[in-house]
Amino acid sequence: MLAAGALAAAASISILAVIMRYVFGTILFWSEETIIYLVIFSTFVGAVITLRHDEHVRVDLIPLFLRERGQRAFALLGALLMAVYLAAIGGFGWLLLFQPAASNIVTPALKLPLWFVELALPIGFTLMFLRVLEVLYRLLRGQEPYPQARQSVLDAEASGLGMHIDSDDDDGRDEHGDEKRQ
Repeated sequence: MLAAGALAAAASISILAVIMRYVFGTILFWSEETIIYLVIFSTFVGAVITLRHDEHVRVDLIPLFLRERGQRAFALLGALLMAVYLAAIGGFGWLLLFQPAASNIVTPALKLPLWFVELALPIGFTLMFLRVLEVLYRLLRGQEPYPQARQSVLDAEASGLGMHIDSDDDDGRDEHGDEKRQ
């Protein structure tokens, strides 16, 4: 909801800025900066969602030549490397927030403290780090590392909120092919 809300807000502000400029001849001086920060925030929070559903871009040519055990070891190595990377960059992101410049410098148009804008990086990387720890745990236990990947993103996120989405392509059967009960 945060990622989608930030993108929706960025799109709305962008549309409003264009209308204000061309219809009313007024410029919203803060719109460009706001849109940039909202897109950055949406990117870092949205990266967690793509990791949850195993939708990050990757080259998986090597695992095609490996047996199941080799594929699992390769996935474990990839998750370990990702955890190290996320911990390092996320840690530096948290350290960046406590630099004197982060509290003394403000953004040009919105006059927000720099630490507020920089907060997207450590939050996003910390959430991704926690998700990678979950993937590592599942891999070490011999479980499916991305159980949500079998569902559509919309269905998985809705079920995470306790909602159910009826789709038009629903044939009245569950995931096992059995008829659903009403």
